[in-house]
This record gives sequence, structure tokens and C-alpha cells, in this order.
Amino acid sequence: MPLLEIITTDQTSKETTAAAVEVGLKQKKTVIVVKDGPGFYTTRVIGALMGEAFACIQEGTSPTDLDKLFVKFGWPVGGATLVDEVGIDVAYKVTKYFLEVFGERISAGDPRVIEELVEAGCLGRKSGKGIFLYRSSTKGGARPVNPVAQKIMDKYKKEGQVAPNGEDVQWRTYLRSVNEAALCLQEDIIANPVDGNIGLIFGIGHCPQRGGPFQFLDTYGAQAFVDKMRGYEDSLGFRFEPAQIVLRLRQIWQKVHVRLMFI
Repeated sequence: MPLLEIITTDQTSKETTAAAVEVGLKQKKTVIVVKDGPGFYTTRVIGALMGEAFACIQEGTSPTDLDKLFVKFGWPVGGATLVDEVGIDVAYKVTKYFLEVFGERISAGDPRVIEELVEAGCLGRKSGKGIFLYRSSTKGGARPVNPVAQKIMDKYKKEGQVAPNGEDVQWRTYLRSVNEAALCLQEDIIANPVDGNIGLIFGIGHCPQRGGPFQFLDTYGAQAFVDKMRGYEDSLGFRFEPAQIVLRLRQIWQKVHVRLMFI
């Protein structure tokens, strides 16, 4: 990972922060400084992103389709594959912690899915099986879905639920990640939009062609973002409530970067 997050608290001196940044730069890392908080910055955004991805799976989206939709939208790797790469056991621990801190807003899917995957030994690529199977003989093409994982996911599939269309899967997952980034800015986890863009692009490959979450807000428009979030909020609940900082932005004609630089 080319990104390095330097975590600071109110007690961290400027000298200590500068020294840590210098070490990161010597390691040829892209460095951002973030405030201490649950999940820091990139992990917190991944939590919201993966929570929505699991919700889509529970509603009937197949892991293979989820991967294809992610890549088509601009992510460097598919949503289900990303979970396998991170490690399902790691995702489970993070999910449990986030549920304690943020409640159901952060994790839209049923956490029992991840829990049972871990209990079944489906830990992701590192164990040879996660949502997908990782066989050394597999060359190119889509990896097969792990039948054990599929059985667990089917167990928690919402009965009578019509699978969301591909466009909704793409927008729901992406908007949740953008909104979580905005919440981090609102709570001073990140210092400015530029760090927010850099952190997610270099940290998780956040659809780089869109310029990062705040560049997206800049080009897409705060009002359009709020309207789309409100539409999903009406049908899917409070996890799509727009961040207050974005609600304030829609009332300002200036570009998001200029507006936030001078708050």
C-alpha cells in the first residue's frame, strides 16, 4: 500500500508529527496526517463501503456480479474480492468494533454472515478460501465462488427480496463511501478535502478517475449528491442520511475545495 496514515491526538506535538511524516517520506510513502478515531480514515470508509456491499449480497447480488459492477464503476478490484484480500477475519473484528462505536449505520449487512464465514475457516485469500476459492491452478478468468461461503450467504438472504439492479449496487456502495469520507471531514478526522482525496485514492484505490470523494462532490454537485442520498434514505433507511457538512455545502455557490479551505 503506497499510503501511510500518521495518527495524531491532541497531545501529539508538531515536532513529533513532522518527524513521523519525514520517516514515511523516506520510505517513499504517500503520507497524510489524520486524527485518532475509530478506524482512523481509510478503514472507516472501507467499513461503510463493505457494509453496503454485504447488504447488496444479502438482497440477491452474487459475489461475481458485485465484483464486475465494482470494476465497471472504476474500482481497481471487485467488492467481494476486496473483502477476501483484506481478510474476512479482519473484516469481522472491524465490523464488531464499528457496530459498538457507530451502531447499525456503518454496517448495513447482517454481521452474522461474516461471523459464520470466519467460523467455517473462510478467511479470504490467505486461507485459500473466502467468498471465492483460491486455487493455485486457477489462471485468468473469474474465480469460482466458495460453495461453503455461498451456503452461508444464502442462509441470510432476505426472503422475497428482489436483487438490486446493477446501477443501484454501484451507486449505493460508492455514495456510502463518499458520505463516510465527508463525515470524517466534518469530525476533523482529516484536515482538508485534498488529504481526503489522496488518502482514499492511494489507500483503497477509490475510483481514481473520479478524483477522490471530494473531487466527486465538486464535479457531481452537493445538491445532486444530497438528492440521490435522500432517495436511497427513503427506501433503505438512515444509513443514507447525508453528512451535515454536505447539506451546508449545497447552500454555498463556491466549489467544495474553496469553501472548505476557508471555514
